[in-house]
Amino acid sequence: MRTNLSRTTALAAAGVLTLSLTACGGSDESAQAFCDSFSSMDELTTDLQNVDPSDPEAAVASLEELATEVESVEAPEEIADSYAVITSAFRTFTDTASEALSDIENADPTALTEAMGEFSSEEFTTANAEINEYTSENCS
Repeated sequence: MRTNLSRTTALAAAGVLTLSLTACGGSDESAQAFCDSFSSMDELTTDLQNVDPSDPEAAVASLEELATEVESVEAPEEIADSYAVITSAFRTFTDTASEALSDIENADPTALTEAMGEFSSEEFTTANAEINEYTSENCS
């Protein structure tokens, strides 16, 4: 199970890395706020990569911090639906992994696999591509 949790943590970090952005240089306030919101994702990603699955309480806290950070970002209207797909995937993953970490002996590996699968789903991939396109046009 620890191997699955380590892979799970790595996948979540990889998902966040695809969303990590630098500060925005655009003139639109909504775009600016959105781009600026990602400045702390790199730090959260690094913290998540260092999560020790043998310390379930710390792992759950890190996952929840990441999900809360992702959910706190207000996406511009143009990409709001795509960003909702991203936040939903992170919330599902966080809730599933947190449940597994809270009771490792009875964790459901199928549920973890399904939650991780959301990061590679067509819907997630499409949403991520739309967000990347938006940020490449509006963020520097």
